[in-house]
Amino acid sequence: MRELQSGDTGMYWCAVEIVHQPDVKEDFYITVKSVPDLSVVEGSVSGQEGGSVNLQCLYSTGCQNEQKQWCRSKDKRCYTVGRTDTSQNSAVQISDDGRRSFSVEMSGLQKSDAGWYWCKTGDLQVPVRLSVSDAPPAMITNTGI
Repeated sequence: MRELQSGDTGMYWCAVEIVHQPDVKEDFYITVKSVPDLSVVEGSVSGQEGGSVNLQCLYSTGCQNEQKQWCRSKDKRCYTVGRTDTSQNSAVQISDDGRRSFSVEMSGLQKSDAGWYWCKTGDLQVPVRLSVSDAPPAMITNTGI
Protein backbone atom coordinates (compact mmCIF):
# COMPACT_ATOMS: atom_id res chain seq x y z
CA MET A 1 0.00 0.00 0.00
CA ARG A 2 1.42 3.36 -0.98
CA GLU A 3 0.51 7.04 -0.68
CA LEU A 4 -2.20 6.36 1.88
CA GLN A 5 -4.40 9.22 3.00
CA SER A 6 -6.60 9.61 6.07
CA GLY A 7 -9.62 8.71 3.91
CA ASP A 8 -8.11 5.23 3.47
CA THR A 9 -8.70 4.45 7.17
CA GLY A 10 -10.95 1.42 7.54
CA MET A 11 -11.35 -2.35 7.60
CA TYR A 12 -9.26 -4.43 5.18
CA TRP A 13 -8.77 -8.12 4.64
CA CYS A 14 -6.13 -10.40 3.22
CA ALA A 15 -6.79 -13.93 1.97
CA VAL A 16 -4.68 -16.83 0.75
CA GLU A 17 -6.18 -19.56 -1.41
CA ILE A 18 -4.79 -22.95 -0.47
CA VAL A 19 -5.36 -25.96 -2.73
CA HIS A 20 -7.29 -28.83 -1.06
CA GLN A 21 -7.55 -26.90 2.24
CA PRO A 22 -9.76 -24.11 3.57
CA ASP A 23 -8.68 -20.62 2.50
CA VAL A 24 -7.03 -18.44 5.13
CA LYS A 25 -8.50 -14.96 5.61
CA GLU A 26 -7.55 -12.26 8.12
CA ASP A 27 -9.42 -9.01 8.76
CA PHE A 28 -7.58 -5.96 10.07
CA TYR A 29 -8.27 -2.29 10.67
CA ILE A 30 -5.85 0.35 9.37
CA THR A 31 -5.76 3.88 10.74
CA VAL A 32 -3.98 6.39 8.51
CA LYS A 33 -2.77 9.49 10.31
CA SER A 34 -1.80 12.65 8.49
CA VAL A 35 1.81 13.83 8.58
CA PRO A 36 2.28 16.95 10.71
CA ASP A 37 3.26 20.18 8.94
CA LEU A 38 6.23 20.56 11.29
CA SER A 39 8.08 17.96 13.36
CA VAL A 40 11.52 17.15 14.75
CA VAL A 41 13.58 14.01 14.38
CA GLU A 42 14.42 14.11 18.11
CA GLY A 43 12.44 15.99 20.76
CA SER A 44 15.34 15.89 23.19
CA VAL A 45 19.04 16.34 22.41
CA SER A 46 22.08 16.38 24.64
CA GLY A 47 25.68 17.45 24.37
CA GLN A 48 28.71 18.10 26.51
CA GLU A 49 30.02 21.46 27.58
CA GLY A 50 32.32 22.77 24.84
CA GLY A 51 30.84 20.30 22.34
CA SER A 52 28.12 20.60 19.74
CA VAL A 53 24.69 19.21 18.88
CA ASN A 54 22.95 18.79 15.55
CA LEU A 55 19.25 18.36 15.03
CA GLN A 56 16.80 18.26 12.19
CA CYS A 57 13.40 19.93 11.80
CA LEU A 58 11.06 18.52 9.16
CA TYR A 59 8.35 20.53 7.41
CA SER A 60 5.62 19.87 4.87
CA THR A 61 5.54 21.13 1.30
CA GLY A 62 3.02 23.78 2.40
CA CYS A 63 5.71 25.34 4.62
CA GLN A 64 8.37 25.39 1.87
CA ASN A 65 8.26 29.19 1.43
CA GLU A 66 7.89 30.06 5.13
CA GLN A 67 10.76 31.46 7.18
CA LYS A 68 12.56 28.71 9.15
CA GLN A 69 13.76 29.50 12.68
CA TRP A 70 15.35 27.97 15.78
CA CYS A 71 14.15 29.81 18.89
CA ARG A 72 15.19 29.74 22.52
CA SER A 73 12.31 29.69 25.00
CA LYS A 74 14.26 31.36 27.85
CA ASP A 75 14.77 34.70 26.08
CA LYS A 76 12.56 34.31 22.97
CA ARG A 77 15.63 34.77 20.77
CA CYS A 78 15.28 33.28 17.28
CA TYR A 79 17.90 32.33 14.71
CA THR A 80 16.85 32.30 11.07
CA VAL A 81 17.90 30.05 8.17
CA GLY A 82 20.76 31.58 6.23
CA ARG A 83 22.23 33.61 9.09
CA THR A 84 24.96 32.83 11.62
CA ASP A 85 24.52 34.26 15.09
CA THR A 86 26.26 33.86 18.43
CA SER A 87 24.66 33.90 21.87
CA GLN A 88 26.46 33.22 25.13
CA ASN A 89 29.51 31.92 23.21
CA SER A 90 27.43 29.28 21.39
CA ALA A 91 27.44 29.51 17.62
CA VAL A 92 24.09 28.65 16.06
CA GLN A 93 23.91 27.77 12.38
CA ILE A 94 20.74 26.87 10.51
CA SER A 95 20.57 25.55 6.97
CA ASP A 96 17.60 24.52 4.84
CA ASP A 97 18.25 21.61 2.49
CA GLY A 98 15.27 22.60 0.31
CA ARG A 99 13.87 19.07 0.66
CA ARG A 100 11.47 19.77 3.55
CA SER A 101 14.11 19.71 6.25
CA PHE A 102 16.27 22.26 8.01
CA SER A 103 19.22 21.52 10.25
CA VAL A 104 20.42 23.31 13.36
CA GLU A 105 23.96 23.10 14.73
CA MET A 106 24.88 24.59 18.08
CA SER A 107 28.59 24.53 18.91
CA GLY A 108 30.68 25.68 21.86
CA LEU A 109 27.92 24.56 24.21
CA GLN A 110 27.75 25.98 27.71
CA LYS A 111 25.66 24.79 30.65
CA SER A 112 23.61 28.00 30.30
CA ASP A 113 22.51 26.86 26.82
CA ALA A 114 20.46 24.03 28.34
CA GLY A 115 16.68 24.41 28.23
CA TRP A 116 13.75 24.49 25.87
CA TYR A 117 14.00 25.56 22.23
CA TRP A 118 11.65 25.18 19.32
CA CYS A 119 11.77 24.69 15.58
CA LYS A 120 9.54 27.27 13.97
CA THR A 121 8.13 27.90 10.52
CA GLY A 122 5.34 30.40 9.99
CA ASP A 123 2.93 30.07 12.94
CA LEU A 124 3.98 26.48 13.71
CA GLN A 125 6.35 25.51 16.54
CA VAL A 126 7.69 22.20 17.83
CA PRO A 127 9.56 22.03 21.17
CA VAL A 128 13.02 20.51 21.65
CA ARG A 129 14.77 20.08 25.01
CA LEU A 130 18.53 20.60 25.10
CA SER A 131 20.59 19.12 27.94
CA VAL A 132 24.24 20.06 28.44
CA SER A 133 26.42 17.88 30.65
CA ASP A 134 29.84 18.60 32.13
CA ALA A 135 32.80 18.37 29.81
CA PRO A 136 34.81 15.17 30.24
CA PRO A 137 37.84 15.61 32.50
CA ALA A 138 41.05 16.46 30.68
CA MET A 139 43.56 13.64 30.47
CA ILE A 140 46.94 14.34 32.04
CA THR A 141 49.83 12.30 30.78
CA ASN A 142 53.11 11.82 32.62
CA THR A 143 56.08 12.09 30.32
CA GLY A 144 58.31 10.35 32.90
CA ILE A 145 61.23 12.78 32.76
